[in-house]
Amino acid sequence: MSNYLQRLSSTILLRIPPAWRAAIPAVPPPTPRNLWLALAAAVAIQNIAVFQSSQTEHITVFALLVWGGAVICMEDQFEDLTPRPAAWGLILGSLLLIWVLARSALILHWDGLLFALAPIGGFALGLMAEKPADLGRFRDPLLCLMLLPGFALLMRTLPEAPISLLTAQLSGLWLSILGLDVVVNARSVLLAGGGVKVLGPCNGLDMMAQILCVAVIFLLAFPIRSWASRILLLLIAPLIGLICNTFRIALLAIFAGNGHSKGSWWFDFFHESTGSLVFSGVAVMVFGMVYMRLLERELPPLPASPQQGGEGS
Repeated sequence: MSNYLQRLSSTILLRIPPAWRAAIPAVPPPTPRNLWLALAAAVAIQNIAVFQSSQTEHITVFALLVWGGAVICMEDQFEDLTPRPAAWGLILGSLLLIWVLARSALILHWDGLLFALAPIGGFALGLMAEKPADLGRFRDPLLCLMLLPGFALLMRTLPEAPISLLTAQLSGLWLSILGLDVVVNARSVLLAGGGVKVLGPCNGLDMMAQILCVAVIFLLAFPIRSWASRILLLLIAPLIGLICNTFRIALLAIFAGNGHSKGSWWFDFFHESTGSLVFSGVAVMVFGMVYMRLLERELPPLPASPQQGGEGS
């Protein structure tokens, strides 16, 4: 079959004018490795597309981040990847992928099972690449994909009310530091011309869960040996997410206090649209800087440069 495909592709290329042929990138041969990689890419793209069509932008970006983390964790294995699955593993993996595809078509809105489809698809891909005894090579990528159901679980178990109240208090604190006359009443952050009320979807719970999951991805992809540093990173990750979201709430309160409340472009952009992702990006950047600092502490010192020339006589 593979020889037939190679001959077919060669015949098609010969019919293309040389000038056009030079501009076409070379198509990798249909080896088992390349076919498996193409299937894995298709599974990832399909899963992200379902998130994009049924979930918010925040969750879609998080799904993209999780799949990217899985790729990074497996990057050093791509060159020597030679699929050799067991016969029953190939059949079971194929059936699981067919089920994942069929189940994805039924998802139109929030559906908890959506978050489990990625690790199920990843497990199916593993069965189609290795015998069960050798699935350990996919441990870190599968752990990355497990962050999607972990994110859904965190979103349902973390308490909403205390986080919303704390978000309102911290947002009011930043505004008072700026010298603004702010009043915080439970969930409400009020300025002279208006204010905002911190409800569940705006309290930064999703950002806290995202940064915590990003911390796990970093620890899997770029391991830190020190347990103290690992625990510190897992503790400060949600704190960074919380603080960055309080800056967003403070900004929304300033907009509302100046007559740009819900319905205005600026308010809606940073409240519901892509502008809210700016603060997620800032949170990831801040966490990345902290992570790199701790990682650099474990790296060996650079060798001393040799002295230029001999000592004077």
